[in-house]
Amino acid sequence: MSGSSGLPDNVVIDSVALRSLRAPERLRLFKLTSGDPDSHMLSLLRGRPELARCFLARRDAEILGWSVARWYKPPAERPRNAHISVFIDPQWRRHGLGRALIVAATDFAIGLGIVPWVSAAGDEQLAFYQACPWVRIARAPFQTR
Repeated sequence: MSGSSGLPDNVVIDSVALRSLRAPERLRLFKLTSGDPDSHMLSLLRGRPELARCFLARRDAEILGWSVARWYKPPAERPRNAHISVFIDPQWRRHGLGRALIVAATDFAIGLGIVPWVSAAGDEQLAFYQACPWVRIARAPFQTR
């Protein structure tokens, strides 16, 4: 059953600075995040940069998925781009969490005057992101800096 937000009942989206994540939250995000050891998202979790905001889909205390907006310069400086990424627990895919998390991250970036970008290296990613509003799509993976 779905609540008025379009999310499954009792699922909420929380916003938190990446640096403010508690150890159990970071551990859960590491478990949710796929990718090779050089992946952009794993690099963010390890480095905990200041200019990154997380959005967590939670049901009670359990994190079901997450997205992040990562930017490299203060919003007043150019270029003003943010990398947006999302991961969902496989059991919770196709329930609207990915879209809700992308919207939360892109709304945040746009609110700062930053252009949201996503990486869609695979066809499944491309199809998902093409249906998401307000994002620009890169066909290559984001590079860690």
